[in-house]
Amino acid sequence: MTKDQSPPDLTDMARQTQALFMGTGVGGAQFEQALAMQDRLLKEAETFTRHWFERRHAATETAIEALQDAKSNGAADPGQAMRAMAEWQRGSLARLSADMQDWTALCMRCAGAAMTTQTEMASPDAESEGSGKSPSKAASGGAGKTAGKADAKADGKEPSKSTGHATPV
Repeated sequence: MTKDQSPPDLTDMARQTQALFMGTGVGGAQFEQALAMQDRLLKEAETFTRHWFERRHAATETAIEALQDAKSNGAADPGQAMRAMAEWQRGSLARLSADMQDWTALCMRCAGAAMTTQTEMASPDAESEGSGKSPSKAASGGAGKTAGKADAKADGKEPSKSTGHATPV
């Protein structure tokens, strides 16, 4: 630090930091909403994972049953083995279909939770306080580009290729 610079006001910095952690700062309510969203996403992921493991357990059990059915009479019977394998494969396809349905449902629920939380965080009450944004811009999160794209799609016009995102969407 040079002689011309004054030392930072540590009391003010400590007060600002404390406000962030105490939830009394400007972002306190938004922080709580983000934590609630993370909790919901975690519960959704736990439910999905539990169902996935239940299906894998069923797959293992039915595979063992298929092996036992294939050699049920002790003699080699290719027809019986093929029937047992075909039945197990039908069950496997049903389990894979259930996996995909659950995955799609999980993604939709998580996207809905994130969108709801984002909307709540961008509500006029949370964002327009001291931000200088009008309530209409605060409700849209100030995202005029995305609102314009939705309007362009509704009008039948193709929006521009640039999404403004760091990754292609």
